Amino acid sequence: MCDAAIAECEGKLAKYKQLYTGEGTPTNPAACKQLLHELKVLFTTFPTFLNPSADSATRIKEISLVREAMENSVLLAAATKNTDDFAQNFEILRVYYTDFKDEPKSERRLLILGLHLLRLLAMNETRAYHMELERIAVEDHDNMYIKDVVQLERYIMEGSYHKMLQARSKVPSAHYVPLMEMLLVTVRREVFKCATHAYEELSVEGARKLLMFDNTDDLMVFVAEERAKLGDDTSAWSHQGTKFTFSEADHPHASHIPFTTVMQNQLYYSHELQRIA
Repeated sequence: MCDAAIAECEGKLAKYKQLYTGEGTPTNPAACKQLLHELKVLFTTFPTFLNPSADSATRIKEISLVREAMENSVLLAAATKNTDDFAQNFEILRVYYTDFKDEPKSERRLLILGLHLLRLLAMNETRAYHMELERIAVEDHDNMYIKDVVQLERYIMEGSYHKMLQARSKVPSAHYVPLMEMLLVTVRREVFKCATHAYEELSVEGARKLLMFDNTDDLMVFVAEERAKLGDDTSAWSHQGTKFTFSEADHPHASHIPFTTVMQNQLYYSHELQRIA
């Protein structure tokens, strides 16, 4: 029974690799996801599935197939920015990284762990990010997949957003690009909220640079979307000609506090509160 299931799994994995090489955006993500689902159903027939202590004549092959498929599931989720699928598949994969210690380590393990950290940053789950970082062996912290994400978090904490933008073009793997795009949106939203309480007025060009947009059109779309979330009871980010204005109610002491200080402090306290919550 296991031999037949293994042969079928190998066939489906080969078909998956024909559909998606693992780089860039898959042309048919629905078909990829369906193949991975079919594989997971077959995996339930393996004695070792999520059971490190189980004996099986095909143990090594079973572990290898499940691990490879779950890694592909995580990479597909990252490519399609499906954070829920990423989290679910990663938790299964985690078992194969931590509990099956008698098997050789996967060559993609640190890539996947780095993506996991980046996903947590992109979702603004700072407390979970630091907890997960502590679970990674210290000797792995110098690996480029881990080190680059740690540096990104430092840039955010420092308010060094220009460095974060530069890092976007120097990611250690193409797999990082979709999650980096998500992280950029998250940081923009945090800066947007901080600016609401720090400025009396801000030029459109200043806002473009502050929110890290390449052109004014994208800036205006972003501001309109985020401003709508503030509700009708605020005049913050009101567009007037070549500038944005902010109501006194939103920033009663803004004229006395440098914006950079406000932004860095708010981001720092937000991160610290998540860490100790």
